[in-house]
Amino acid sequence: MKKKNFEKIGITLKPNSTPDFYHILPTLCSWLLRRNKQVIFKAEDKERVLKFFKNKTTSSLTFWETADFHNKIDLMLSLGGDGTLIGVCRRIKSTIPVLGINLGRLGFITEFNKNEYFERLESILNGKYITTTKPLFHVSVERKGKIIFKDFFFNDAVVAKNDIARMISLRAELGHEHIYNISGDGIIISSPLGSTAYSMAAGGPIVHPEVRALILTPICPHSLINRPFVVPDQSSIILKILPPHHSLTLTLDGQVALSVDEQDIIKINSSKVKKVVLITNPEKSYFETIRDKFILAKRD
Repeated sequence: MKKKNFEKIGITLKPNSTPDFYHILPTLCSWLLRRNKQVIFKAEDKERVLKFFKNKTTSSLTFWETADFHNKIDLMLSLGGDGTLIGVCRRIKSTIPVLGINLGRLGFITEFNKNEYFERLESILNGKYITTTKPLFHVSVERKGKIIFKDFFFNDAVVAKNDIARMISLRAELGHEHIYNISGDGIIISSPLGSTAYSMAAGGPIVHPEVRALILTPICPHSLINRPFVVPDQSSIILKILPPHHSLTLTLDGQVALSVDEQDIIKINSSKVKKVVLITNPEKSYFETIRDKFILAKRD
């Protein structure tokens, strides 16, 4: 991707407001405006954003509708945690770089914390930065031969039961090959970046983000032989609901949910067109993050 100077800067905020916003947003926006950058928020966040500025002027801020906000900016700043960044990645145009700024505890994909991002922002705005490009994964639901739903996920897609004391059964296929039938609470289909989230908590492996794969992790399987599988992402994973039929939900990244039933076929594959460009922190490595998160138990 050709690097460029950034003029239109979008800022996405975590859904739940944090006291940090009262200091960070006025300081950040003033800093950007002094450098003649256009500072843009989503129109739906306008009322909330203005509260963080108190008596300070906000006339120079710009508010765009969602479609323009995700497609016509030059650079996106995501202020929140991994969940905020994941939501951005699912919606933003594939050529727009995203800078993740973590306001909470140690994140996996938010490369910069709130105490360090200013040190590099000047260079980033002038086109001096390193990126990594990650694919998103496409999900479609077919019912009676028609596609009734399609969307993308960055971390994981989960098919799980709704009823408390019920077990569900699913058939998992890779391309045209039967992998196994699963009886239990459901299944997680995870990307390598998402392997350290719900999948790992359910007993799945940690997979390096440069591996081209998908991870199938059963949730509380009834049979001990239903183990996690790591499969290549070049083929589609197909999930079919087996009897006895119960109420199920398909969830993408914990942010989008759809009720599915026995007639539905769920298809998951790596997207050939939808990708995300993440600005990386040259002083932070994947294995350093793993050590800090799981071994040393450090927190911001």
